[in-house]
Amino acid sequence: MEFWEYNEHNIDGKGRLVLPSSFRAAFQDGGVMTFQGSHMALHQPAGWEKALRRMETGGEYTKRELGYVKSFVTLFTPDGQSRVTIPARLREAVGLDREVAMIGMGTHVAVYPRDVWKALEAELAAGVDGGPGLSDRLAEAL
Repeated sequence: MEFWEYNEHNIDGKGRLVLPSSFRAAFQDGGVMTFQGSHMALHQPAGWEKALRRMETGGEYTKRELGYVKSFVTLFTPDGQSRVTIPARLREAVGLDREVAMIGMGTHVAVYPRDVWKALEAELAAGVDGGPGLSDRLAEAL
């Protein structure tokens, strides 16, 4: 399954996140939560296996770095209310507090602190070094 949707949700006081309805079928039998630097990712198990193999064979990451990433891997199965619990260590590493943005990235769902995602959106809209922003470039291309 591919993911292509944007959603805003909140993490509750127990560290639980409700999966948007459009993502529920893909994760009904479970998934994998991972650390991806500036955000957390939700993968289907087969998708995570592919991503991990690319990381292991691509030569871009040391064994220590891969070990660090793997230390955050958490298997999950949504509860009856489609909630998944995000471990405190992973929430802290990514800076997830309450408000999150969930973005379908095709192969996985990226979960950003909402303020981080909004800042990234603003940066993309503004452009780099005074050049045209993404909106302007897309308008010209399409």
